[in-house]
Amino acid sequence: MCSGTVPCGPVPGALLMKLAVNLFLITMVSGLAEATHFAARHGLDLETFARVLGAGPMASDVSRAKASKLVEGDFAAQAAIADVLKNNRLIADAARERGVAAPLLDVCHALFAETLRLGHGGLDMVAVIRAIEARTERGQTW
Repeated sequence: MCSGTVPCGPVPGALLMKLAVNLFLITMVSGLAEATHFAARHGLDLETFARVLGAGPMASDVSRAKASKLVEGDFAAQAAIADVLKNNRLIADAARERGVAAPLLDVCHALFAETLRLGHGGLDMVAVIRAIEARTERGQTW
């Protein structure tokens, strides 16, 4: 199931580690979707964009795979919008319980909730681009 294990201390260390890692994943993929939308709306070649991202210092297996899905318009779920939104809520609850600010997570929550309302709950998390596109279409540029 995974390439290795990492001890995370006493309970609930592993759960909190999972939430912290998922926070990074959610914000990273949301940023990738927004960057792809920006590139597309400026007429950039998306395959070239993905190749540049994949060769840069921010590249990871996840970013390469998700960029490829965005370029190909492949929204088959690996991590569905509805599941990501549920994880986002769990992370936000844990943050609030400790009084931890999570402003990027809050923005992502709004985007994933909007994507779900648009009817894309069963699609992959990269479908968050649909909420970003909808905001552009409505002229909501903030």
